Amino acid sequence: MTRVFLDIETLPPDEERLKTLDPKRVRRLLKKRKGTGDDCEGCTEEEIRSLSLHAEYGRVLSIAVIVEQDDGSILHRGVLGRDRETRLFHCDEPRVLRAFWALLATFDVSRDVIVGHNVFWDLKFLRKRSLVNRIRPSVHLTFARYRCQPIYDTQQEWCTWDYGAYITLDDLADVLGVGFGKTEGMHGSRVYDEYRAGNHERIAEYNLRDVELVRAIYYRLVAPEAEVVGPEAEAIAAAPAGR
Repeated sequence: MTRVFLDIETLPPDEERLKTLDPKRVRRLLKKRKGTGDDCEGCTEEEIRSLSLHAEYGRVLSIAVIVEQDDGSILHRGVLGRDRETRLFHCDEPRVLRAFWALLATFDVSRDVIVGHNVFWDLKFLRKRSLVNRIRPSVHLTFARYRCQPIYDTQQEWCTWDYGAYITLDDLADVLGVGFGKTEGMHGSRVYDEYRAGNHERIAEYNLRDVELVRAIYYRLVAPEAEVVGPEAEAIAAAPAGR
């Protein structure tokens, strides 16, 4: 059995794509009330930022991944999307997606599992962006509810698939006593600003830390009697954050 822990970070469309966007289509996608923003010739800053959550126009910046074998050995730990030499995000979305699907080339849906917090959203985003970029996913995933294999969603498992129930990754980590915190001052809504400010290392650290958090939470959920779960905090801090 192979376990794949993942978390993605996304951005709004790039400048070239923004030039071709039809604001009316964007507002329909965002389900804005009729008349809201109709007097604007282009998309507002708020609308542009919101598109980072919609795979129709948003794009994948990075994918933090830990691939672990059944015996606990780590096959891969890192953040896809950065240049090996400069450690900066290259923003070549097809390249990021191909690297991700290559990691899953031997994934067996009858045996292996993908784990994440609200991971259904991440996987649907990756699937849609792959189709937009004419990339064939190496794994065919179905998104059936009320199952924990081959997709294990820590949010849904904690909330027992209660319709409308929601808990953040941070809050669940606090409830379960998973001890290592997140990158100071960082959260998902800050990624776009940090990217524009050139703080690529900060984003990568935040992205990978989320995956480490997901991994520790997963083991608390599937093995609640275990006292030690996941890597030690020092090992997490020292883990490489790039590929």
